[in-house]
Order: sequence, then C-alpha cells, then structure tokens
Amino acid sequence: MKPRPLRFLSADYPLEDSRVVILGVPLERTVTFRGGPAQAPSAIRYASWSLESFSAISRRDLSGVGLCDLGDLDTERSLGEILGTLEEEISGLVRAGKRPVVLGGEHTVTLGCVRGAKAALGKLQLLVLDAHSDLRDEYLGERISHATVARRAGEAVDGLLIVGARSFVGPELSEPFFIPLDELPRALDKGLPVWLSLDLDVLDPSLCPGVTNPEPGGLSYHEVIGAFRALRDFEVVGLDLVELAPPFDPSGVSAITAAKLLIEAILALWG
Repeated sequence: MKPRPLRFLSADYPLEDSRVVILGVPLERTVTFRGGPAQAPSAIRYASWSLESFSAISRRDLSGVGLCDLGDLDTERSLGEILGTLEEEISGLVRAGKRPVVLGGEHTVTLGCVRGAKAALGKLQLLVLDAHSDLRDEYLGERISHATVARRAGEAVDGLLIVGARSFVGPELSEPFFIPLDELPRALDKGLPVWLSLDLDVLDPSLCPGVTNPEPGGLSYHEVIGAFRALRDFEVVGLDLVELAPPFDPSGVSAITAAKLLIEAILALWG
C-alpha cells in the first residue's frame, strides 16, 4: 500500500469541496540567525495529530470546517519564482472563494501571499503579529528578505498594522503601523479585507522557544487567541504562520503550539 502523504489534522476534504485550504511553503533563503524554517510545514502537520480537533475555546470542531491540505509548494527555485508561484496560487484560491492557510517557512512568504490576495480582491489590509518591525528598506543588500517583508508587503496593500513588535531599528518606532493589541478592532478598516500574518516569535520565547529569532517580552498564548477573536467581525481572507525553527526546540512543544494556534485561528475566523 502506498503511504498517505502527511497532512494537517482533519484536512479530509478534496479541494473542490473545501472552504479552508492549507498550503506549505518550506522557504528558507534569507534566514540570518537560526535556521530550520524549511522543516516547519512538516513539523506542524505532524504535531497537529497530537491534538484534538475540538476547541474548548470556540466550542467548534475542525472536522466540520471543510479543510483541505494541498501539500507543499516546490521551493527548489529562485526566490522570485517561488514568490511568483505563491502569488498565483493564493490569487486562484481566493478567487475560488477559498480561505488559504499558508505554513511557512520564513516570513518572506507573506509577500507572495498578500500580492496574490490583493490581485484577487483589488483591495486588502495586512495585520502582522510579530516581535520584529521588519520595516527595513533593505537588509544585507537585499530588498526582499525576512527583515524587509513588512515594508515590501505594506507597499503591496492598502493598509498595514503590526501588533506585538518589541524590536526596532532606530526611527521605526515612530511609524504609525504599530498598535497595542487592545486597539486592534478600532484600528482595522472594516471596509477592507484582511490578511493575517502570524510570526511565532510574537509569543514570549518561554512559550514558544523554537523560532528563528526569539525576542523576550512577548505576548501570551491567550493574547494571541484574543487577537483571533478580535478579527471575527472582519473579513479575513487568509493567513500565514511563519518562522518556526524545529531544530531549536527538540521537545517539539513549539510545533505543537503552532498547530494549536492554527486550529484556534481557523475555528475563530471561519468555523
């Protein structure tokens, strides 16, 4: 018997019958500190099978959502080709009425995601949960990297907000993009669809140590869940989860945290 490909928990639906679609992008090209995000999509899928599909928070079950797992995008190409293909995939899914959930990979994948969603919808705002500003215009001579992704993605959309940031470069702190978590519902534009980008380092590293760039003083697990709940009155059209580094958490708890957050996000937003 041919082994079944690894897929996310409860992702039992074919694409044509699904509402929410998981796509892995094991991208690791511009990482500058701790490596490993290319291993993240598989680690998150594997960890999901240690969890229950029912959420005690939302009182809903993942098995009733209509979840499909398309596997991983081919990342054995140039960065530009990868982001271009990702843009096409996301655009097609959003045009078809699906809600994409992208498993990174490094944070650079967000650029392909928002370009695709914006192409499909014509308008879009981006909400980033991240410990780092990622607003450099270039980093190590590159205009597209994990350290510039908020700047490049912000240029592609109609609005940008960043929650949880606590690492800045000089005058970035004065940028209007940064808001406290409790201001989130008032700061978002109800007239614009939302793409959500969740960098796992927004969590305090005591809760999620296996990330590429841990930063002390982060959000709690329940504060991130609170951000999901704050988005329920908005049209969230997709999300990405990025920067898990499995080699730096041999216990596997960070991958389990990532998988659990995905379950809670999917159920809060589309359950």
